[in-house]
Formats: sequence, C-alpha cells, structure tokens
Amino acid sequence: MPSKPKNSKSASPDFETALQQLQAVVSRMENEQQSLDASIADYEKGSELAALCQRYLDNAQLKVEQLVKSRDGHHFETLESQNGANSDR
Repeated sequence: MPSKPKNSKSASPDFETALQQLQAVVSRMENEQQSLDASIADYEKGSELAALCQRYLDNAQLKVEQLVKSRDGHHFETLESQNGANSDR
C-alpha cells in the first residue's frame, strides 16, 4: 500500500478509510435532506477525499508500472520521488 500522502492540516487517512468516508459523504448527500451549509461542507469534504483517493490510486498505478518496468530491465521513479519528500500531499 502506498505511504500516506502528507497533509499540512492533519494526518491523512489511508486509502480504505478515505474511500469509506467519501462513500458516507456521497450517501448522506444523496439520501438526506440537508441545509445548504451542510451540503456545501459535505461537497468540500467529498472533493478533498476524492482527490486524496485519486492520489493513492495514481501512486499505486505508478508503483505497478515501476515493478513491470523493473522486471523488464527498465527503471523509473515513483510519484513520491518525483514530487520530493515535502510535496503538498
């Protein structure tokens, strides 16, 4: 599993936790009557979680590509090494 992307606000959840949280936000938005403010807050949180999940998936895909390339005698860097240790993740 990819290492957790860094987030300056707080520690980011792992992929599975972030996905569960995103699913809960989507379900709440689809099935509940919410105030406008609550809907906007859920949309904002959902957008953040979706971006986090996408970063995990992108990193996982790149790592799989790295394994395939390494097996074939090629080498390339992961997203983490390309973006540096102090990325905005």
